[in-house]
Amino acid sequence: MKRRPLFPALVPRRLRRGAALGAPPEVAGLSTGSPGRVVVLLVLLALGAALGTGLYESARRLVGVAPQISASELAQLRAENQRLIADNERLQGSLAASESRLAIERAAKDQLAADLRAAQKEMGDMRNDLAFFDQLIPMDPRQAQVSIRSAELERQGALLRYRVLLMRGGRPSGEFTGRLQFSASGTRAGTAATIDLHPFLVSAEAGEAESASAPATAPSLADPLALRFRQYQRAEGTLEVPAGFVVRSVTVRVVEGGVVRSQSTVNLPA
Repeated sequence: MKRRPLFPALVPRRLRRGAALGAPPEVAGLSTGSPGRVVVLLVLLALGAALGTGLYESARRLVGVAPQISASELAQLRAENQRLIADNERLQGSLAASESRLAIERAAKDQLAADLRAAQKEMGDMRNDLAFFDQLIPMDPRQAQVSIRSAELERQGALLRYRVLLMRGGRPSGEFTGRLQFSASGTRAGTAATIDLHPFLVSAEAGEAESASAPATAPSLADPLALRFRQYQRAEGTLEVPAGFVVRSVTVRVVEGGVVRSQSTVNLPA
């Protein structure tokens, strides 16, 4: 049985004619192991491979399949990924440090604001104190070195309770030593009169009983009306009013060596 050529069109006409006339394979030039046939097959395979490769690339471009990368390119991409990860961690560390510094600065700012408010409040209190003491200073210290800034008297039964605030103007260099004097104006048996008032002294027995029941205090002066101070002094005590005398007003005097340095009159309600 004769074999037909795989691709008759590629076989030369001369060979086909010889094969048709029954020539032997050696004469026809087309045998099973003919080099010409092998070359033809190789050419066909090469054409098919080229055509398949072209079709594959065309399909890949149309579908969008990612191109294949080499091992060196993959290693380079991995190294770049590691570098980006390291940069991200470094930036995150810097961000955390910045946030910590910002929190510290905010805390310091809040503390400074609180200190400022406290200083402003303290300054306001000092300004009020300064205004208060400025009112206590005499307008002209040369006219009255010692002045009675406040004098209060109130009735306590048959006695009078007094509270007196004394101030020295200017810049005193030493202590002031003097004494308080109280004189009352009123009526006795319907007749106007003026008398001197003296401190009410507790009897010795009553004083011992009171000292036994009351807590210890600073020792009292021998003279309850004596004064001794440098800048200011607050004096308070009780005055004895004679029986039958109705007090209308009381004059308080500050005496130094027999000289009246200051005085003030307080009217009492009827």
